[in-house]
Parts: sequence; structure tokens; C-alpha cells
Amino acid sequence: MDQRKIYNRTKKTMATHLEKNDPFDDSIFQNHLPQYYRAILNDFRKVAKGYVNFNLLFFAIFAAEICLFFFFLPFWMGSPLFAIALGALFLTCFSYFVLLFYHQAKKPEQLIHLRDQFLESCRQTLSVPAGEAGHHLSIADALSKLAAYLQDFEATLYKGPKLFTRWTMRFSSYSYGEDVLKMKLLLLQASVDEHVRQVRITPTDLEVHASLAGTYVALSKVYKQANQEEKYRMAARLAIEEFSILSHYAPNDPWVHEQLAIGYHDLGMAEEEMREVETLLKLRASDKEILYRLGHLYFRQGMNAKGLKIYEELKKGNFKKAEDLISSYGNFAQK
Repeated sequence: MDQRKIYNRTKKTMATHLEKNDPFDDSIFQNHLPQYYRAILNDFRKVAKGYVNFNLLFFAIFAAEICLFFFFLPFWMGSPLFAIALGALFLTCFSYFVLLFYHQAKKPEQLIHLRDQFLESCRQTLSVPAGEAGHHLSIADALSKLAAYLQDFEATLYKGPKLFTRWTMRFSSYSYGEDVLKMKLLLLQASVDEHVRQVRITPTDLEVHASLAGTYVALSKVYKQANQEEKYRMAARLAIEEFSILSHYAPNDPWVHEQLAIGYHDLGMAEEEMREVETLLKLRASDKEILYRLGHLYFRQGMNAKGLKIYEELKKGNFKKAEDLISSYGNFAQK
């Protein structure tokens, strides 16, 4: 979600928004962001690859030692070389585990440093200082976007011959998946913190609450992917709380209900999403796209009678997507 664009579009129509004097021009900041993204992603790639390369190196050394040990075993039996070779194997194993624990302890610090480095670059470029309206929302938006760039990033970190693309992608995902999840969590948690600071400055700015809700949704997905069920439920609950704030302050604003529908969809809350789209249709009764969208939701929930009624209405209105809608009939039964 591009918070600044949404803010520019909605601040004039939202009665609950606080008035802002002289909105700042963050064009310089926006122009610098792509290079900040590239720099952090490159540094993150180096950190992640360094850890994997360390494991691969020791695996290769250990495999070579094992092969040599068994190859020369018949010649070394009864010789001092046998004890030396066996000692070399144990030394390799010991060295590996010592260095492994060191790398595992160091890596979280490296990821936090990358996040803080990105935050510092953003703060130095922004024209508005911390503590003023707009500063924290821009930082939060940048953090969320950087986290979004990490989507499926793990599958592209390791590249091999095209013939083995499928296997190299699996290897890359397995090797780097955990690091990508950790980095996403760090970025999204920092984004939440920046949103909260912004809320304290502009408590009734609905655009901030909508953006915070979206960040909580993204955070809940990462927690779910990381199998952190308790934190997933907490993030989802906090997202719903933000949706409730939006609904309370602007119950009749179509933009608000659109944000609610998107958020509920991302959380997999189909009934709540359907309710918001129904409300959206009441506010925009002539919008055929919303009617079409509601028809899909009805069919997905097995409410075929309501879905068919919408199909007939769209058909009579010569809506081009009416036939696409009827193709959704029965989707619920197939699940």
C-alpha cells in the first residue's frame, strides 16, 4: 500500500482526519528509496549466502575427508596415520560446530544491523524530522515495501544451470527461507512501531489506521508462515481492531469499506469480507464491478441463489463479465 498516495487522495474527504499544515514534499526521499532497497537487499544476500557457503564448505571438506579415509584405510591399518586421519575427522567436526554456533549467534545481530542501517538512511533523507506528522508514516511505508520485496526472495538467491532450475530453486528456498522470514519480521515489526508513533501524533487519521491494519495483516501472514500460531492470532486480532477503528470513524465512506474488504480477504475471513462488499454496494449501488465481486463471494460461500440473482442482473445490464461470474457457480462444492 502506498500510504502517501492514499493520504493525498483521502485527506480532503475524510472529516475525521486531522488538518495538516504544509504537507511536506518527500520527492527526494522517494527518489532515493530504490537505491536504499538495492543496497540492503544486496547486503542481506551476502549475509545469507555467507552462512550457506560456510555450511557447504564444511560439507565438502568433511565429504572429502571421509572418502580419503576409507580409500586409504587398508593401507593405514596398524599405522600411526590411521590415528592422525581419524583425529583430523574429529577436528573438522569440532571446528564446524564451534563455528556454527558462532555464526548462529552473530547472524541475528547482522540482520538487525541491516534493518537499522536502512532506517538511518531513510531518516537522514526525509525532510521532516522525527516526531512530526508524515515522518513516521513514510518510514513505515518504506519498511513495508522492503518486506514486500522479500516475497519469494529466497528462491532467487542461488542460481544454477537452467537445466536444474527447479532443483536449484528448491535448494535456495530451503537454504535461505528461514533468513528471509526473520528479515521480513524485523522489517514489519519496525513498520508497526513507526505506525504507532504516527498514530500518537495524528490519532484520528484514518489513512494511518488503514496502513497499520495492512501491516498487521502482512505480519500475521509471516507469523503463520513461520508457524508462530500465537503471534499470528495476535497480529490478526490487532488488524481487526484497526479495521474496527476505520468502521467507527467513517461508517459511510466507500474507501474505508474497501480497505476493510481487502483486509478481511487477506486474513481469510470470507464472511466479514462479504459483509463489507455488501455495504460497499449499498454506498455505490450503480457500480457493476462491486456487484460482480459480490456475486463471486456468494458463489464461493455456496450462496448460489444470491449469486444467480446477481448474474441475472448483470446479464440484463449487458455487463461484459457476467459469463465469467457464472463460471464460478459450484466452486464452493469443489473445495
